[in-house]
Amino acid sequence: MYKLEQYHPGVLAVLCSQLICLAAFAWETNGLIHNKWVEMLLGFSLLAGLILSLGLFGTWLKFKDEVKLHVFLSANQIYSAIAIATLGEVATILLVPLR
Repeated sequence: MYKLEQYHPGVLAVLCSQLICLAAFAWETNGLIHNKWVEMLLGFSLLAGLILSLGLFGTWLKFKDEVKLHVFLSANQIYSAIAIATLGEVATILLVPLR
């Protein structure tokens, strides 16, 4: 039987907000929308994603002698998704031209 892992609702909220921000960037054709709610969601998801990603990699640094990075990331899939989405947000912000 598959063991169901439960995550903190805040972690899932961060992942959902990151996916919403990345989808908004992907579907926007004229550059970044300057809406205060979109900017607040982007700021929240980026800040929380950075905090969770740094915590994930800090945890891995404690065990890096025992566990390789790809094994650690495959064991923590939700946190890996948050780290990948955070990198995607940072890359998108750096690549979007400012108006």
